[in-house]
Amino acid sequence: MSGLTWEDARRGGGRRIIVPVVMSPDEAARELAPRLSALAGERATASSHGEYARVSQGVPVVTIDGYSGSGKSTLAAALASLLPGWQVLHLDDWYPGWDGLAAGSDIARRLAADLRGGRASSYKAWDWEASETGATIRVPLAPTIIEGCGTIEAEADLAIWIADPGEDERRARALARDGQTYAPHWRRWAEQDLGRSID
Repeated sequence: MSGLTWEDARRGGGRRIIVPVVMSPDEAARELAPRLSALAGERATASSHGEYARVSQGVPVVTIDGYSGSGKSTLAAALASLLPGWQVLHLDDWYPGWDGLAAGSDIARRLAADLRGGRASSYKAWDWEASETGATIRVPLAPTIIEGCGTIEAEADLAIWIADPGEDERRARALARDGQTYAPHWRRWAEQDLGRSID
């Protein structure tokens, strides 16, 4: 029996799934992968017939959100290993610095709209060491998972929210992943992150 909770998404015509704390990323990925494959199949079938094909050649977009250290990147990697042909985009690649959660979310919204609307897209990478924008990264038209804090705001075919395992656990995971470079910014980021609502 599924441990996932399904509900209607707030916007975008898709569904929202909540992954509980007790479910590992691998378990969640095994349950979610067939549903994502079905999304891609539905889009491909719809785009190959009649009037709809002329209107939209969009691809499915799935977002993965949750508070920092909740397991978004791990779940995205587990899904990518089960879904050939899907690309994974990470908000960490374009947040404009430690105060950039809202701006990163805006970029995720634009990318999702482009891809679902049948348009390839792009974003400016963020150079964390130089604290400035870097190269323009092209995003091809392919089924896409966008993961990171702030993706819940994007209109997607499916929005995945990872339940909060608690601040102590999230902080331990984040610091194990990013080392002490993240430590001085944890509270600064948390003020943006925890201030968000998924309702």
